[in-house]
Amino acid sequence: MKIPTYKQLFIAGTLVSMLALAACSGAEETTTTQKDQTTETTEKAEVKLKNNISLSVDRGFVRDEVKFDATDLEPNKEVELTWNSIDGKYIVEDLYAVVGPEFTEEEITLTKGKADAEGKWSGSFKVPEGFGGDFTIWVKQDGEKIGQVGYTVDPSFVMEPESGPVGTEIKIKMEGLGWSTYMRNWQLTYDNKYTGLVTGISTNGTAEAKIRAAGDVGKHAIRLRTGYLGMQYINYLQSPYPDKPAPDFLFEVTEGVASTIENHVEETPVAAGGGVVMPELKNKDKVKVDLSVTEGIVGAPVKLTASNLPAEKEVEFVFNTMRGSRVSGNGFGEETTVLGKAPIDKDGKIEFDFPIPDDLGGIPHRIDLVVDGEVYGQTYLRILPSIVSMEPLSGPVGTKISITIKGGGWTEFDNAYYLTYDNAYTGYLCAFNSAGDLTFDVIATGSTGYHIIDLYPGIYKQEIKDTDMTLIPQLTYSTDHPGSAMPAIRLAFKVTE
Repeated sequence: MKIPTYKQLFIAGTLVSMLALAACSGAEETTTTQKDQTTETTEKAEVKLKNNISLSVDRGFVRDEVKFDATDLEPNKEVELTWNSIDGKYIVEDLYAVVGPEFTEEEITLTKGKADAEGKWSGSFKVPEGFGGDFTIWVKQDGEKIGQVGYTVDPSFVMEPESGPVGTEIKIKMEGLGWSTYMRNWQLTYDNKYTGLVTGISTNGTAEAKIRAAGDVGKHAIRLRTGYLGMQYINYLQSPYPDKPAPDFLFEVTEGVASTIENHVEETPVAAGGGVVMPELKNKDKVKVDLSVTEGIVGAPVKLTASNLPAEKEVEFVFNTMRGSRVSGNGFGEETTVLGKAPIDKDGKIEFDFPIPDDLGGIPHRIDLVVDGEVYGQTYLRILPSIVSMEPLSGPVGTKISITIKGGGWTEFDNAYYLTYDNAYTGYLCAFNSAGDLTFDVIATGSTGYHIIDLYPGIYKQEIKDTDMTLIPQLTYSTDHPGSAMPAIRLAFKVTE
């Protein structure tokens, strides 16, 4: 698909800077006459498009049915309505660096038909699933645009459930979130405390945010507002977009506690766009390497088997990892450790049992099978986050709660977790410098009863920040977090008298 330069929506800082410089350079060589001719040509092209489409409504939601009438068409000829659909994804470079979102535009057909003898055409179409925002609808004949009209897709929001005890998982489902700078990032607060970020970049405006019910028995306010700078834009009615939705919900906390109050790491979610693509493994001819599990927590048992290795030799199992720091100034790089050695039998086969190393989580580690200094086979093993300890589990206000998590990552999208206490964002934790170990403490506060402590994935750093997603809990982590599929970690502490 060829995308016109003026419609390319790629948010890449270096590229944008280069284009800007090129544009400035070109501008110096362009005469005033050339500019005037270009402007005149553009204006003439725009004049050709008629305002010959009328709609039953000029705004609505995904899947709404819209009726239309088109006039001034060529009689008795095929005709179609088209729409400028947007597709979004994250750009991640070198397996670890987050550049930012990229959006591309594609013209799609809404419906087709035939103009009558008077050059008129009437019908209806359904608003396509995808991003919300302002769109252009064109009427076309013989592949050429004849007329146009604007249509606005508003986002919709649903909260489920509406009540439940402390620890209940609350889902807020959204469709039609925007792709533009202003409408891309949404921020959520719980009882006027900032909780985190809501996005639908890789899911084209469809999103599901997940939090847990917290606080005393009674009603609690959940608010969603846009905020491209990392926080809610509060006086939105005085913003350039006062007509956009600003949803409010009330969740009622009931007596008791939910089953989800127990400490747990959630199931591994789906990484945005399928996540980063790891380099292809390089095995010598006919060499086959298998693991009993391809991912697991620190200390879990793994059996490695391989075949077609050099008979009656010894194989060394080399574990590749990363070491270093982004903030020390010393940089970071790949390091290796030896998991062990094993003899190869006369048929070229081996079996090797080992525990998953106490190391970095996030993207997978490569294991090399080395014989006589030469790599014969490779495989990938991923380390998942796990809760090692939380002490104590209860106590009075002021109790220091000590927590240890294993399996934190090292990339810009999985090296940090972002902590909330009763849905109030408290701060972040980095795992790179400590080789995946996250050891920290929290002070118990609040009334008697259970209080939730949640750790969310997020983006530690991104190259382009015209919309700031960094150092924020990403509440839509289960469907729209880039890179690797990092799960949320759920903890709870009981405040006693």
